[in-house]
Amino acid sequence: MRKIIATVFATLAVTLLAVPSQAHDMWITVNKPQINQPAHILVGYGHAFPDSEGTEADKLMPAYLVGPQGRVECKAGDKLDFVSVAPLAEGSYLAISGRQAQWYTKSPEGSQDKPKNQVPGATQCIRSVKYAKAIVNLGKAVGDVSQPVGQNLEIVPLANPASLKAGAELPIRVLFEGKPLGGCQIFATFAGFSPESNVFAFAAKTDKQGQAKVKAWHPGQWLVLAKHETPFNNPAECDKFYHSAALTFDLK
Repeated sequence: MRKIIATVFATLAVTLLAVPSQAHDMWITVNKPQINQPAHILVGYGHAFPDSEGTEADKLMPAYLVGPQGRVECKAGDKLDFVSVAPLAEGSYLAISGRQAQWYTKSPEGSQDKPKNQVPGATQCIRSVKYAKAIVNLGKAVGDVSQPVGQNLEIVPLANPASLKAGAELPIRVLFEGKPLGGCQIFATFAGFSPESNVFAFAAKTDKQGQAKVKAWHPGQWLVLAKHETPFNNPAECDKFYHSAALTFDLK
């Protein structure tokens, strides 16, 4: 029965996927967090969570955390990672980062990181930006992680996954420019579900209030994605603006 459910969810995800299947996803995870130790944030980028293909470090947004200590800044590591400048006390945190907006303009010479009106022979242009959050619970904390952090496209968890067990539903709200986004595509998967690209364990759409419930039916490390497309505000520069947001968390 579990295999049947998984297959149905995966099929739904492929059916609902409207953004190009070749688009990479970005996520962040926190590596073995411990009380009174700095947090080590890892950046993932690829088609099959949690396997990362890597990306340009200079394209990443600076990472930071928010929690009972307020805002905790991070410094870039040697690779695609960040380390908090201060140790973290027991509590619930959100780790935040992202990938800066980039142009993807098709031309006879291939894809270029320039607006369409700056590329001779350009046929199509996409502007893409990615946002990422991770829930971190240190010790026995089950704190409030439902506060928005101001990302342009943002997945807001309405419950702390530390209070849930496998098989439960995680309620979320998706915000775009600070407002609830109805009809937004949601995809979710967990580490080990499938090594194949763009295969997910769950798919849904948000309701008019921007809310959905993610069926987290397996323990482990989860990734939730939201994807939204808008026309670019200047058609001479680009055609479409793709926004994506990621939320990662651990489920017992």
